[in-house]
Parts: sequence; structure tokens; C-alpha cells
Amino acid sequence: MKARIHRVTGGGTPLAYVPGIDGSGELLLGTEGRLGTAGFRLCLLRYEDEDAPLGEDPYRDLADSVRSCLEEVFGEEHALLLAESFGVGVALRTVLEHPSAVSGLCLVNGFCRFDKRLRLALSRLGALLVPKFLFRPLRNLCAPWSLFGASPLPFLRTGKGPDPRTLDAFRKIPGTPFDRGYRKRLAMIRGLDLRARLPEIRVPVHIFASDRDRIVDSPRSGRIMAKALPRAVMTILQDRGHLVLPLENEDWPRRLRRLADESLCSGPPPDPRTSR
Repeated sequence: MKARIHRVTGGGTPLAYVPGIDGSGELLLGTEGRLGTAGFRLCLLRYEDEDAPLGEDPYRDLADSVRSCLEEVFGEEHALLLAESFGVGVALRTVLEHPSAVSGLCLVNGFCRFDKRLRLALSRLGALLVPKFLFRPLRNLCAPWSLFGASPLPFLRTGKGPDPRTLDAFRKIPGTPFDRGYRKRLAMIRGLDLRARLPEIRVPVHIFASDRDRIVDSPRSGRIMAKALPRAVMTILQDRGHLVLPLENEDWPRRLRRLADESLCSGPPPDPRTSR
């Protein structure tokens, strides 16, 4: 499995979007345009070659392919990585394996190790049992609660939920069925554990964790990463669910500009493999 360039938009500060387990590169929705007008040259990545067998270190393979994409789009410029969920592990491996290519990390509702092993096993089983023709109607029905953090019962005011425009845009995209590639990404998660290597990461890292995330225990995972990363700051997003990057009233351009300014002041770390 490899990361490929989905499309490139805007101009300015180099920024690459590392998608979650969906892998399509489409879940930024309207935030894609907002980042372009805010002075970012945005490279959206997607995952491909999903029929090929996984290698011995599939996260390393993905990290190497992310590096190749960055080089193709940005040349020798250092890029910010915006990663969510499954993509957080990919982004962390990318900066660990290719530190001179990355200037900063924005990590959203992700993990360096997934502790909920029973939930992971049930997710893998569910991915096998849900037929393809039911995927989209089930996703669209459950998304406000499962992905956006709204209450499953309208009279319970728990979680802000998505704005109507974002929810409508989300329901219009096809999404990624529980195909072989999706199941492979689920299988990869079981072997991920980067806790011991996090202190090696020297770039600025901004962590965002939703307190109503029903997919990942984001606050706990975020605190584990923030404690180990030398230059991390963490923000809890109140009354938000797992999918927050597309939301109109979350100011991702401003947050990413702050990260870009911090990384510009500090400069990228040297690559230890070339500084010996």
C-alpha cells in the first residue's frame, strides 16, 4: 500500500493532508478551499495499491511513499503534515523516517498506539460482514452520531454535530466501502506502537482531540503523545466528534498558520543521517 497524490490546490506554504482510514483524500470537504485561500499549497494524498500484499513494515512503506509525494510536489521545501485518525500514525512515521522533509505536524483525533483491542477486532469483523450495497446508506444514517459526535436522539443536546452544509457535502461523496484496502488498514493498526520513538520528533506538533470522539479515545491518545513529544501542545475540542476537519466553524486555516509560523521560527531539524 502506498500514498499517492490525489490533487494539489492553492499556493503558498507547503501543506500535505494525510487521510484517515477512509483513504480517499476527500474528507476535508470545504476546508480544502478555505486552506487554499488562506495561503497554503495543499497536497491531498490518498492510499492506493491496495491489492498488493502488505510488506513487513507497512507503515514504513506508507511513510516512504508520503516522502516521495512531498518531493514531487514541493521539491526540497519542508512541508507541514495535517493528519487525522489512521493518518496520524502515517504522519508520525514519515517525520521519524524523513525528518528533514517535515516542518511541523497537526495531528487530529489520532493515536500512536490503538489501545481498544476489542473494538479493533469488532471493527475488522464488521468490515467483513457489511455488504457493499449497504455501506453508503448505513454510513449516511449513522454519521451524525458516529463520526460527528451528535446525539443519536434529537431531544438530547449532547454534541454540537455538523453544520447542515458540511453534513450534506459529506453525504454526497461516495466514501470508501469496507473493501480489501480498508481491511488491510485496520489490520495495520494492530501492529502500530510508536510510543518509544516519539521523543525523537523535534518539529512542532499541535494535537487536537475531540471530547466526543466515538471512534478513537482521542483525549487519552492525545495526552500520551503530548507527554512524549518534546515540542507538542494539545487542544481539547469541546462537544466535537471524530470528524472535525471539514467543519465550517472550526478555524483550521488559523490553527495551521500558527503552526507554520512556529515551524518557521524554529526551522526544520537536521536529518541525523546526513549530519554525522
